[in-house]
Amino acid sequence: MDATIGESAPSVERAFEGQPYPGFWGLVTLRSMAVAVVYAFIFSMVSLRIYMIVGLVGAFNMPSNILCFATLKGLVSLLRRCGIAAAPFTRQENVFLQTSVITCVNVAVASGFATYLVAMTSDLAKSLSDNPDKEDIIEDVPMGRYGLLIFFTAMLGIMAMIPMIKVMILDYRLLFPTGSVVAHLINCFHTPQGAFVAKLQVRALLKAFLGSISWSVFQWFYTGGDSCGFQVFPTFGLELYKHRFYFDFSASWVGLGMIVPHVVNFGLVFGGLISGGIIYPYLQSKRGEWYYTENPSSLNGINGYKVFMGLTMVVTEGIYNFITLMTVLLTDFYKKRQENDSGMSKYILKHPSLSYDDRKRLEIFLGNHIPVIGGVVGYIAFGIICSVIAPWIFHQIKFYHVATLFITIFPVFFFSNTYVTGLTDWTVSPTYCKVVLFIIAAWIAKPGAIIASLAACGLALISLNVSCQAMQDLKTGYMTLTSPRVVVAGHMYGVLIASIINPLIYLFFKAHAKKSAPLGTKNSVYPCPSAAVYRGIALLSTGGVNELPKHCFTFCFITIFVTIAIESIRLVSQRKGWKVQHYIPCMTAIALPFLVGPTFTIDFALGSILLIIWTKVNRQSAELLSSAVAAGLVCGDGIWYLPSSVLGFFNVEPPICMRFLASGKPAEMADAFLNTLGTQGMP
Repeated sequence: MDATIGESAPSVERAFEGQPYPGFWGLVTLRSMAVAVVYAFIFSMVSLRIYMIVGLVGAFNMPSNILCFATLKGLVSLLRRCGIAAAPFTRQENVFLQTSVITCVNVAVASGFATYLVAMTSDLAKSLSDNPDKEDIIEDVPMGRYGLLIFFTAMLGIMAMIPMIKVMILDYRLLFPTGSVVAHLINCFHTPQGAFVAKLQVRALLKAFLGSISWSVFQWFYTGGDSCGFQVFPTFGLELYKHRFYFDFSASWVGLGMIVPHVVNFGLVFGGLISGGIIYPYLQSKRGEWYYTENPSSLNGINGYKVFMGLTMVVTEGIYNFITLMTVLLTDFYKKRQENDSGMSKYILKHPSLSYDDRKRLEIFLGNHIPVIGGVVGYIAFGIICSVIAPWIFHQIKFYHVATLFITIFPVFFFSNTYVTGLTDWTVSPTYCKVVLFIIAAWIAKPGAIIASLAACGLALISLNVSCQAMQDLKTGYMTLTSPRVVVAGHMYGVLIASIINPLIYLFFKAHAKKSAPLGTKNSVYPCPSAAVYRGIALLSTGGVNELPKHCFTFCFITIFVTIAIESIRLVSQRKGWKVQHYIPCMTAIALPFLVGPTFTIDFALGSILLIIWTKVNRQSAELLSSAVAAGLVCGDGIWYLPSSVLGFFNVEPPICMRFLASGKPAEMADAFLNTLGTQGMP
């Protein structure tokens, strides 16, 4: 991997030659801070809503980048037309704005509002265990205190990344694919050659946004009751609808399907077909023989098979990838040592064949570096603070538990996770946090272990996600001549926003959920399917699976072998360069329908199908505009959710309920009832 991408291509930095380089406060501006708050709120709200409903959320790097650029560029142009002097909108300010927004969204997804926090509640605990211990339940986490924990934990992740900046970007010259792509996009936007492309993307985004929000408004009029509207349209018939196999006309999911890779989307569909079409109907036929409860949420019944089969796939793939990636990491280190390739920054700087672009980038990057000692001191300080705050909120976890993690385990995880992200663009932080969960649950192994392990899992997930995303953003900063200090300032500002607005968004969703179906329950507006995975792992770690239905472990063992086999085939095909690698989905994608049902899989697959057709018709247009269209679809549907929720709070109900019934007797009964309504009040 080489950081000097594009040496043979035309120089990027010569197009910006002669432009003044603003100082720190010329890049960290009040206008970018204000816009960052707006978009951080919108994307965090959209992300959390998607995560709470589906348990899967796509990356918003590209959509947020386009929106941030379009907004500030338009704002500067508007001010100048009004005769108000405004400083130019530079790509460096764009990086600061983009970094702030993405950091906030990343923290929102990692803060457990749809996962481990919900897993602590009694509603979800009772769905997995008949008599959960009171020590393993927390109904209301104080959001003020938790906001502080989010802030300090995320800051710890930033501090952990600082000593690795030169090593990852200069010494090992890692690509960090997303960071590099975003940098190319920003460079394109801010050069005269990229202006036309930017206008096309903004126009496509606005059209998709207007279409999406209009469709959402139209659908709202038909949702005047439970199970009403297009979202319950039995697309493939009422029988498949009973198994949650239908298209719910969601623009958000279709938009996400255009962002998520095709192999993942079709893997979701495959998982839905296998689970809802074959395995679950077979298990339902065994009621009274293998299990006796009719409670669909109890682990003593069919839900036990669903949860632990899906959980087994997720955990097995995670452990498999962890071992594989650690092997690759150690092998790569060994090769570099054998080749005596230290990759020193001074050598790179003095290299006679260094391109003009990289000389300029190194000049800014090394001239504004952050001292390593600052990161080390910051890590120690924030580690001590987190070790105090975490037990203050979750009394089940102790100071020494947290301190041990920060001293012995987290540093290794930070380095390996960031290195893997630089190589593959794939963060395995969820795997690491599940490992932490296992360690703490097994360490305590008594009532309270579940809450303690979930809290430790949260510390790992927040800090690891922020750390690897921060390095992606620093790669973007390197390729856009943005000072590392400005990029880190963007991270810190994003963390500050996240620790304030994300707890408020969570409280909003919690208040909006019906009291009869709170967060995390099956019939809730926000079922939070991933929360069951996290609590299920904690239960596995503390011996809470003694009453599972018959043959549950047999199905889990079969699932383990199938997962290892598929992952091995996928790994070998990637190493050998076989074409079949593009058609083998990851097992996590197959596992999600086992846990949440196949409804959303149709929407995701439709997004992929639309993108494939678009690419066949006009590849250049699809490559340039697909991310903008996806952003518009997701944002339009997500933004309408806010006014619709406000209408609900004021008891403004949709005027029409559209429902679907089978022909024959059910339809005749409905007609008879409706006819009686029509005759009421007549003389």
